[in-house]
Amino acid sequence: MWYVGIAQIMSTVPVLMRWSLYVWATPFALIVIWFGISLAIRICKSFIDRFLHSWKVIPAPTFGETQRTALRSNTIAEALKGFITFVLIIVGIVITLGLFNIPTTSILAGGAVLGLAISFGTQSLIKDLVNGCLILIEDQFAVGDVIQIGDKTGLVENLNLRVTQLRNSEGKLITIPNSNITNVSNLTRLWSRIDFSILVAYDNDPKQVLDVLRQVSQQMYHEPEWHDRIPEPPNVLGIDDLSHTGMLVRVWIKTAPMEQWSVGREFRLRVREAFAANNIQIGRPQGITFNMDLRNPHVELVASPSATTSQVTLS
Repeated sequence: MWYVGIAQIMSTVPVLMRWSLYVWATPFALIVIWFGISLAIRICKSFIDRFLHSWKVIPAPTFGETQRTALRSNTIAEALKGFITFVLIIVGIVITLGLFNIPTTSILAGGAVLGLAISFGTQSLIKDLVNGCLILIEDQFAVGDVIQIGDKTGLVENLNLRVTQLRNSEGKLITIPNSNITNVSNLTRLWSRIDFSILVAYDNDPKQVLDVLRQVSQQMYHEPEWHDRIPEPPNVLGIDDLSHTGMLVRVWIKTAPMEQWSVGREFRLRVREAFAANNIQIGRPQGITFNMDLRNPHVELVASPSATTSQVTLS
């Protein structure tokens, strides 16, 4: 109402009539400009979605590669949408300033000088942007991956050109600048693995232990509920180490991305039940008995597999 009243007054008062066209046309020009900017943003976002969707549906050689392509396309799409939105809004602001006869050339030149001066004081921001681009180009990780950066581990919830945000197992949201990411471990890229190792006592028959582990792993692999999560048969590597506490047995299980934890919990439960059913004992430190004769000084070491504490006997 204020606008209509002012425009009507300027249209009727002879002194103000020379500005009446400007007053009537400027709001419509603003509406057209920002409607065009909004429409351009929507068209660009739709084009990005359609282009990346066509990239996503390209058949990949493996299921893990298909999942990986989907995660990477979503991450790149969000980054591109944010960048294009920022650029188009800047263009809209420049056109709007030109509509009000504000010299945009000098503003842009001054902004460039100011940006150059700020860049020297904000070198870490430039490093964040450069490293963020490298993360996307090299496909180091994407939204939906579980990664480890230093001592921080979590699910990637957000990834842009400046920061990476992780959600850890306690529900904490961890924000890490991209310039601080030097070494990253991706736990879910294409496939994952369970590195299962268990220490068994020397009294057990090694062949029986390995046979039980093979039976448990093969039974779990052939079950329909777990077959899709375990793409390859588990590999029972054998005895990996010998020590005073027993024999260390290792098993590798290749899983689909993000499935290593659920498969690992179920496999450990089945191994525990199978060991109990076959009387396989877990390794423990062996006791040692010292027999010493002072008249005939010598030390005799007697290992007692079932003992849990050391005994010293002096004769």
